[in-house]
Amino acid sequence: MENTIMSITLYTAPDCMRCKIVKGFMAAKDIEYGTVDFKADAQVFNTFYRTNRKAIYRNPEGVEFPLFDDGNAIKQGSGEIIAYLLAGHDLEGAVTRSDLLHGWISGLYLSQCPDQQENNFVELVEWLAKGGLSVCLQSDGRKPHLLQRLLESGHVSKVQLNILGPAAVYEKLMGSAPSQEDLAESIRLVRTFSQGEIRFLASPIMDGDEARWPEREEAAAAAKMVFDACGDHTLPYVVTAVTPEMPQGMQGLAPAYDALMFKYRSASRQHLFKADIQK
Repeated sequence: MENTIMSITLYTAPDCMRCKIVKGFMAAKDIEYGTVDFKADAQVFNTFYRTNRKAIYRNPEGVEFPLFDDGNAIKQGSGEIIAYLLAGHDLEGAVTRSDLLHGWISGLYLSQCPDQQENNFVELVEWLAKGGLSVCLQSDGRKPHLLQRLLESGHVSKVQLNILGPAAVYEKLMGSAPSQEDLAESIRLVRTFSQGEIRFLASPIMDGDEARWPEREEAAAAAKMVFDACGDHTLPYVVTAVTPEMPQGMQGLAPAYDALMFKYRSASRQHLFKADIQK
């Protein structure tokens, strides 16, 4: 092992860029920790893995490193770990597991960042980018001021503006919807960014105890909301859906994907003529 095991343990892999980013952050903040290399210290890692298997994510290429354990929480991946070290549990709604590999990082939802944690969110993005990762941010139209600040930082490689539905759907999913002014400004910022994308992101909606996909009318209303904010029928707009791992109790919603996409595309084209299915 590289260091004596302390109250914080970082489980790492050889030549892991994301591990180096976290180690650099912890060194800069004078945070003491011990390390376990999953190859050099295979027995120690395997014991930890067997004990905490349910809390550890495996992507298509295997376990994502680094893994962090302080005795109170297990965090995985550079984004989640640095967010936890900066803000405890306060950024958990805004920073989640990355679905991107090979030098990219996602799972960064700026619209869900608490007001008092915006500086920490910006610092997190800076650490990830300066460590060599290409950062993909996601917005839902709220907090355009934070989106502008992040885009101006020069640390963002891609931004996706996710339209979840009309205001009523936002209320169910997020508790609040963007104002027309905030949505219009978010659209403007994303359109002027070279790697910006605006998309209808269909997500399961809870109606009482039942989960469902958005209705066709809700997809059309979402597109109208976007048109009303930007005034441009030819706005580039794609439709897609959250599908890979449905939350507990929603597995039965695994869709006939093509049927969903065609339905949402035709609905969206009532207001945004260039709407198309994300490839």
